[in-house]
Amino acid sequence: MRSVEDLVIGIQARHDDLDSHAEAAEKLGKAPEALVEIMRDLRVPLVKVPAAVGGDELSMMHQLRYFEALSYSNPTAGWTGFNHAGAAGMCGARFNDAGIEVIFGSDATPFFGAVSAPSGQFNFVDGGIELTGKYRYASGATHAEWFLLTATEASEQRSVRLAAVAAQDVALSDDWDVMALKGTGSVDVTVDSVFVPEHLLADPFVPPHRGGPMYTVGYQTYVAGENLGFSLGVCQRLLDEIVTYAATKSRGGDGRIADRGAFQYELGKSQLEVDAARAFGLTTLSEADLSCQRHQGLTDSEETKVVSMLAFSTESAVDAVSRLYRFAGAESLFSDHVLQRCFRDAHGSALHHVASNIAYDKFGKNLLNVD
Repeated sequence: MRSVEDLVIGIQARHDDLDSHAEAAEKLGKAPEALVEIMRDLRVPLVKVPAAVGGDELSMMHQLRYFEALSYSNPTAGWTGFNHAGAAGMCGARFNDAGIEVIFGSDATPFFGAVSAPSGQFNFVDGGIELTGKYRYASGATHAEWFLLTATEASEQRSVRLAAVAAQDVALSDDWDVMALKGTGSVDVTVDSVFVPEHLLADPFVPPHRGGPMYTVGYQTYVAGENLGFSLGVCQRLLDEIVTYAATKSRGGDGRIADRGAFQYELGKSQLEVDAARAFGLTTLSEADLSCQRHQGLTDSEETKVVSMLAFSTESAVDAVSRLYRFAGAESLFSDHVLQRCFRDAHGSALHHVASNIAYDKFGKNLLNVD
């Protein structure tokens, strides 16, 4: 297992390489091959995989730190990377030994596209299932080697299965024309009567075979650290970039942006708000990690707190940098400018359903003790 400190140092050492591919990813609408190879060198998909399978099994708090660092250097690597890692982690925890050998054998670093919504249906057949369905938002699909897809049984039994499908058995659409997260290649994917053998299947309602209790929590809690890490990474990058930009940029005859009292005020306030969002995230996830270990899982109330924190911290950080971005001026609108990319990706992260403010409803319901 690699420590989070070593993992973050490894990312920082490759910052220039990672950053050099950010613009190309935006133009291509997917991760360039060179960026994928850097992610492979960093072994990004293994950071959430159980230690028993050769992964790093980062805690939820450490996932925040890791994906903040990766997203700061390259948002495409950060967003697709947490999808790869989350899916590989589920496979590593839930597949039987035969499935582990197929996915992780020979020291593999498997790149997964994954969709958690049960958009497909399956029928049980001899030795496995036959799967059909269309899945939306499969981030990293264009360079994925595997897809982890969720489906329900077509019969009235309505069993649920996680299915690992090889990339050659999946059809990709060409529908990723978006304003944010442009480099993630989150296209729709389709499977049509694909056979998936038993060893590449898992029942999400059965306890995992290996790994700690983190692998028993609900989906939104499981991805909270990685999602918030992404948002904080792109928000902090915007803050750092606008400091450099404001020191040299003048707007008309008004002087440097950096000399404006209004900008100084907003910069200070924005940095404090992002710092507060980070601190809230780290504290909440640290408490969740500890409770998860002590009690072999989390209660519904504890999971609601984690998901509510994710929504609040994401909203706080994105709102903070949005106010600051308004000082940048028209130059920051150009598609090759890092500020506009950070601004758009920050807002893209806030649109993810796991960061939805419906979490506040549920948290408030808990506070009212309403059943």
